[in-house]
Formats: sequence, structure tokens, C-alpha cells
Amino acid sequence: MSPHVPSTAGRSTAGHPAAAMTRRGWMAGAAAAGLGALCPSPAVPAAPRPLPSVRDVPRRWRVGYAESMPYGNYAATLAAILGELERMGWTGALTGMPYRPGQTDTAALWSWLAARAGSPVLDFVADAHATNLTPDGAAALVTRLHQTRDIDLMIVMGTVAGVALATDAHCAPVLAFSCTNPIAAGIVESEADTGRDHVWAHLDPRRFQRQLSIFHKTFQFRRLGIAYDDSPTGRAIASLPDIEAAAGRIGFELVERHVRAPIDHLDQYRYEIDLTAAWDALSREAEAVYITYGRWPLDRFTSLARPFLKRRIPTFSQLGPEEVERGALMSIARADMAGIGHFGAATLARVMAGEPLRHLPQVYFDTPSIAWNAATAAAIGYRIPFPALLAADSLHGVL
Repeated sequence: MSPHVPSTAGRSTAGHPAAAMTRRGWMAGAAAAGLGALCPSPAVPAAPRPLPSVRDVPRRWRVGYAESMPYGNYAATLAAILGELERMGWTGALTGMPYRPGQTDTAALWSWLAARAGSPVLDFVADAHATNLTPDGAAALVTRLHQTRDIDLMIVMGTVAGVALATDAHCAPVLAFSCTNPIAAGIVESEADTGRDHVWAHLDPRRFQRQLSIFHKTFQFRRLGIAYDDSPTGRAIASLPDIEAAAGRIGFELVERHVRAPIDHLDQYRYEIDLTAAWDALSREAEAVYITYGRWPLDRFTSLARPFLKRRIPTFSQLGPEEVERGALMSIARADMAGIGHFGAATLARVMAGEPLRHLPQVYFDTPSIAWNAATAAAIGYRIPFPALLAADSLHGVL
């Protein structure tokens, strides 16, 4: 059965999907009303106790950074945390910090911090930045944390990096962000207890089930396609338990294809060939496709996703608006990074002031908003309902 899509009469004459339009400011009231039906706001957790101040920190902290790979959300999260630390007075002025929205590079940002952050309590260790973390690189970093001990705390981005550093082989505090499902990945034990005294992770435990609920309410599909690496880490990165839970709760069938993640950059070509074959098969067999996190560069996404456009298959990006901008039909958008920046900076402050890491709050979520690609909608013959357009935080594919 093909997914139900309304008539294409009056469809958009959208241009290239790189153009984006932000609507939150001028349609806030209508957006809130329109989004509510698809995306109800979760209950807000109770506020934690007051934040410590710099005066509550008895010593300087040497901080390192590791990420799974260069990725815009990692850089944005790091920049947001730094901006909040500056606002709180935990760094000097960060004017001129080399960050622009959308960038993926954190190395230059980290080097700049090491030289110019001017914090009364934080030292950003210049040679303690790691990206594209390999098993060998992770092992060397763990050895440094355990033996050399010239790094007091690690800020970590991504599931692969989180899994590698959430280990009992060292005892340096690890704060993990932007991990798909830290509980399923084994980074932390639960929402209430991290399972280790020195490991913490940001959690949004119902994020992907919310995504799939929205997607299903929109298209009422009976067969949903997914492709992922069928390994423990790969299943965690895709948050497969959440996908399976949503399928059971809502009542749709999963059409699955397995694609082994690239071992290194030399294996990337093989990976993209296998991914192309998997996505082509899903475009023939599924009514809609949930594009889980993968190891493709963003600039390759439009080409790789072409089978879905060709066969008019609705797609939802697990990643977010970065892939909607490049041709996925829809995803959940975050209006800005201020919330996660405050949450991360507050956690960092509490750890440095001596609060036990193991039981600090881990759950934080934004009120979600939907990102759409109007050009993709037109290409697959779907007219985005007007209330959904009003509720969208960003609309791509519009000139």
C-alpha cells in the first residue's frame, strides 16, 4: 500500500532546499495552537536547587573534549554551553569565539578557548581535543585519563565517544551530550542513576517515540522502513528499542535493512554503496522511511536519499533539520540551543562545585517544533497542511 497523500493541486513551486524561513517570531500564537495536535509539550520537571557560583569552586579544573565525528549539533551544543558559562561568569568574555551556526569544526574553537577563555576556574587543555574518535584514539585517551591524569573532566559529544569514555578504566568525570540513547548504549544505567560515580549523560528518553508518533499521525503508514548497523552500538545509535516500542504501541510493521558502519575513512565508499542499496530497497518495500543516524557526510545526503524522492516516499530524519534542509521531508526542530546550553553549563558548574555527579538531573527536553522541506513535499505529491506550516519552526525548500 502506498502512503496516503492529499491531492497535489496547488502544490508549492519550491526551489532549492537550502533556503530556509523562520516563522516562530511572527506566528508564535498560531504555531503553538497548530503544533499542539501533533506535538504536545511534555510535563516540565521540577527546578533543581540554586546553582553554585564560581566562589564555590575550590580549585581549577582542566577540561578536555571528545566527539564521535565533526557534526553541527556537537559544535552548536558546545558553543551553547560556553555561552551560558560566560553569562554565568565562569569564563571571561568570549567575544570573537570562532563559532557560526551550522559549522561542524570544534578544533579551532577549542584552540581559541585554550588560549583566550580567561576563566577563573576552567582550563581548556589545548591538546585535549579529539574528533573522529577511533578505538585506538579512545584507548589512548582513557590511558591519559587514568595514568597521566592531566585532564580533570571530559565533555563528550556523540554515542560512539560516549560509549568509549564511559568506562571504569578511569575515574575522571565524563559529561556526555548528543547521544542517541545513552541508556540503550550502556553509557548510563537509568534516568535516576547513572550507574557510575563519574559518568553523566543528557537524556531525552521519549524523543524518538515522539518523532515516530508525529510521523505516523501525519501519514498513517503501515510499513515503516529503517536501515541501521546491526551491532550493539549501531542499534543504540539508531535507538532501535524506541523504534520497536513505537511500532508495537502504534501498530505498524518495521521493514529493516542492515548496513555495517564504516571502519574508517577508507571504508566510507563501501558503506555508501551498501547504504544506497538499502535505501533503494526500502523505497520499494516501505510506505514511509525513518532515516536513522548514519555515518554519511551531510553534503552526500541529497544524493543518497534520491530513491525516496523518485518513488514518492515520505521521510522523517531522526537527526533533525540539517537533513530536512538537504531533502528529508520532515523532522523535529530546535528553535535554539539556549536551553541545552544552560542545562549543560549548570551540570558542569555543579560538578566543579563538588556536587555528586551520579545523581544530578539528566533529563532535559525542549518543546518540539517541526521542520519541513516544501520542495520534497511537492516532489512526493504531499501538500503540507496550513496549520502544520504555521507550526513549523523552519521551512526549507522555499525561495
